[in-house]
Amino acid sequence: MRLLDFIVRQWERGGNRATLVWEELAGFRSFSAGQWARTRRHPRTWATVYCALAVVVGYFLLDRPLARWLKAHVSGEFEGFWKTVTHLGLGGVWMIPAGVLTLGLILSALAAPGLEKRARLRRAAWVPGFLFLSMAVSGIAGNIIKMLVGRTRPAALFDSNVYDFVPLTRGYLTNSFPSGHSQASFAAMTALALIFPRYDLAFFTVALLVALSRILTTVHFLSDVVAGAWLGTMVTLALHSLLTKRGIDVRVRFERDKKLAE
Repeated sequence: MRLLDFIVRQWERGGNRATLVWEELAGFRSFSAGQWARTRRHPRTWATVYCALAVVVGYFLLDRPLARWLKAHVSGEFEGFWKTVTHLGLGGVWMIPAGVLTLGLILSALAAPGLEKRARLRRAAWVPGFLFLSMAVSGIAGNIIKMLVGRTRPAALFDSNVYDFVPLTRGYLTNSFPSGHSQASFAAMTALALIFPRYDLAFFTVALLVALSRILTTVHFLSDVVAGAWLGTMVTLALHSLLTKRGIDVRVRFERDKKLAE
């Protein structure tokens, strides 16, 4: 019975301590709940704030030690896998098929015999066109920021211990911020998630894998990747809002989705 009494006493003490901690965290819990409500009301605004905070914290505290640690520990087949994954972030992988399909649908609309068919083909052209524009606009914005900021890449840190900015330059070693692959993958996957919302989880998994590959292969710093993901996502959402206001719906609805909705 002594052992049982000891266990019960320890359980009660642990419960009392947990209760005290929970009560002490009442203010924090209230703030967290309020902040979550504010984030849900204005998701893009707060996503921008969170991204800015992550970039600042990354630049001053995390980027250098994380890059050096990964450089020392990531190699071999594991690194090779991520170097393969990173190719999914090349803009041409998504832009070229989207552009070709958009052009094909526009030309088909021009050659279609009836007004109804022309209108249907023009509406269809907006689907791949939305994907193309999301990547093109965010890509142009990203390249302008790269040139203006001129942040050095991790390679400069490893080779020369340089961790700096060289604004208004276009060299490879000074165009680290933001990550172009992260921008392209998040722009493409956000657009595809809006076009095919049924598969949004799969699309965002691809985007996250590409972003992670840029960090693990030490091609970019953590903050570069965060900024690239934010840029691709926000530009795509802004374009989607603009098209929606103009009455253009880019969502693809399959027959099975219609049946599920009935």
